Amino acid sequence: MAKDTERRYIKDSIEECVPRKNPLDRPFYTEAEIQALQAVYRGDADRRQQQMAMQFILRAAGTQDMPFDPENTSITDFRCGKMWVGQTIVWMLSAAPTRTDPDKIATRKVGDETNARPDNR
Repeated sequence: MAKDTERRYIKDSIEECVPRKNPLDRPFYTEAEIQALQAVYRGDADRRQQQMAMQFILRAAGTQDMPFDPENTSITDFRCGKMWVGQTIVWMLSAAPTRTDPDKIATRKVGDETNARPDNR
C-alpha cells in the first residue's frame, strides 16, 4: 500500500475527526490515535493507548453513525457492513457470554493450564 504523503487525514483533535461523506474515504485520525494503534499492534500499548485505539476502531467503523444514504443503496450497504463490525466489537466487550468467569479472564496469563491451547486463545 502506498504511503499518503499529503497527511490530509491527520487532524489536530478528535473533534475534527468527523465522519466522511464517502464511506470509501479513509477516516480522519489524530497522531496520537495512530501511535496508539501501532503500540497495540506491537503489544506494548499502555492502558490509555489501548482505549484510544479501540475508540478509533469503533469510530472508523461508523458504530454510532447513520448508515442510510437515500441516494445510493450501495453506500448504505457498505456503511451497514462497517457498522456491523463496530457493533459486534461493542457486543463482545459488553455483553458476549463467556465460559470463564470475567474476573478470572482478567488474571489469566498465556500458558496457564486453564488456557493451555497451542494458539493461546
